[in-house]
Amino acid sequence: MKAKRSLALFLVSCLILCAFFCFGVSAADAAEAENEGISTFALVSIIIGGVVLVAAVVLCIVKRKKLAESLRAYKRELKNVTWFSWKNVVRSTIFVIVAILVVATVIGVLDFAFFQGQRLLVKWIG
Repeated sequence: MKAKRSLALFLVSCLILCAFFCFGVSAADAAEAENEGISTFALVSIIIGGVVLVAAVVLCIVKRKKLAESLRAYKRELKNVTWFSWKNVVRSTIFVIVAILVVATVIGVLDFAFFQGQRLLVKWIG
């Protein structure tokens, strides 16, 4: 159970690291970096992301036996999974895409109708 927590902690720390790198450096920071160097926010984000990455690596090194056993257990479990057939996956995907398009169309038509109704109401009152 502790290996699962270690793996979860590692994955969460990787996500945090990615978020810091994605949000820490933006187009405005890049433009500012050309003039003044790296921005303070980007520097702090990189430092915090680096600390999180180092902590995750150290944790994985310390718990490497449990982590390896957990990964082997996940691999064994994936072999026991009954996967859908390719035909079934394609059908389900097409159904989901069609359902999304239908719902988007209904919402778009309702939005257009309410907007036109509001416009007519404002014109009638005013």
